[in-house]
Amino acid sequence: SYVTTLSCFAFMLLLMIYYLVDVKRWWSGAPFFYPGMNSILVYVGHEVFENYFPFKWKMKDNQSHGEHLAQNLVATSIWVIISYLLYRKRIFWKI
Repeated sequence: SYVTTLSCFAFMLLLMIYYLVDVKRWWSGAPFFYPGMNSILVYVGHEVFENYFPFKWKMKDNQSHGEHLAQNLVATSIWVIISYLLYRKRIFWKI
């Protein structure tokens, strides 16, 4: 039931974003557009650098959910910025 419920929420979110971006054209899809244009580079970069500093740092012994959330938000934001800069320079990693 948990998986079915989350799948339903993901489908509803996808439906809403499709309507806003493709049907009504009220939103361009940014900032999600930029990592999507270099998704292979973002994936490989994350796998290679996932244990290095600004993407991950040593946490206190009593790790809180807030600290994990902050660490993941910083890493995601850095990858979005990297993909935006690569998009502006027209650098795309294709296979």
